[in-house]
Amino acid sequence: MKAILRKSREVGDIGLVELPVPSAHDEYILARVAYAGICGSDLDIINSRNTIYRPPVVQGHEFSAIVVGEGAKSTGLKKGDKIVSETTFNCCGRCKPCMDGNYHLCEHKDIVGWTENGAFAEYVLLNSRYVHKLEANADLKGASLIEPMAIAAESVLVKGLLQAGETVAVIGPGATGMLSAIVALESGASKVFLIGRSSSERLRFKIAREIGIEHCVNSSVTNPLEYILANNNGNGVDMVIDSTGNISGFNLALDLVKRNGRIVEVGSITTHEPFNWQKAAFKALDLFIVFSSSHQAWKHAVAIYNGCQRPLERMVTQTFPLEEYQEAFNFSEDSTQCFKVAFEPNGEF
Repeated sequence: MKAILRKSREVGDIGLVELPVPSAHDEYILARVAYAGICGSDLDIINSRNTIYRPPVVQGHEFSAIVVGEGAKSTGLKKGDKIVSETTFNCCGRCKPCMDGNYHLCEHKDIVGWTENGAFAEYVLLNSRYVHKLEANADLKGASLIEPMAIAAESVLVKGLLQAGETVAVIGPGATGMLSAIVALESGASKVFLIGRSSSERLRFKIAREIGIEHCVNSSVTNPLEYILANNNGNGVDMVIDSTGNISGFNLALDLVKRNGRIVEVGSITTHEPFNWQKAAFKALDLFIVFSSSHQAWKHAVAIYNGCQRPLERMVTQTFPLEEYQEAFNFSEDSTQCFKVAFEPNGEF
């Protein structure tokens, strides 16, 4: 089969290769990849900005697929089923997170697309314990977004504990931010404010409005706090999801959240710059940090996707065959030209 292989830790050491098609066995199933989205973390791996991966490895952890081979011990799945998979391939089963049901936090886990071959290939081997079956009529292009939607569900529902009727601000209209807004709306939020900059206006906010996000705030020209106060009865929001990955996003979250509200930090902030602890204390807020996505979050994400009538596939703005991998990666680096770029390893589904 064709696959895009990250060969070593050298920057850019990646190429299209031929690999043997894996065989389904025991609890492992074989799936034919439909769509495989390019995540920002994939670009980090290619540019050696991340050390968790284990080359040589086929990347790709945001994907949809169809079962083509069943293992002798796999249950609940059959050939032809449309599926998505959690990023866990195996976990130790003995550490405290595993024993508590939080195997996504196992420090010894094997990860699809990071330490085990992922979906930038025609076929992928998956552990059936972490596979989720989709509805028979599910759109597979949109379904490739379920992995970041699971991160969004972890943020909004598992950590953030959204209650129906609450108001939410999402800072950063990337894939996780946009999907956090959708998860909130689909889960009963009364208002959701999506905040970005002028660079988001041409494409990202256009897509956001097409999929039903009404309040898109360009912070380059509109003060987000003033906008929220004017459109939320003079109140801050109950919860802020910060998906920017920078300290300025978190500082803005401190401004937007109401007293006794909640901030969920889903972006990986890399700066050591301090933030305003006094403001956080004065607001008596709850702060949650998201890392990876739990089984519970995946169940939420799949249920929301199966029942969602919004055209989420609109978020996948470009698709490429595996052979054009370099162009696909280059496209993904330019957020003004694309939203989510995905591979179609087996042609259009």
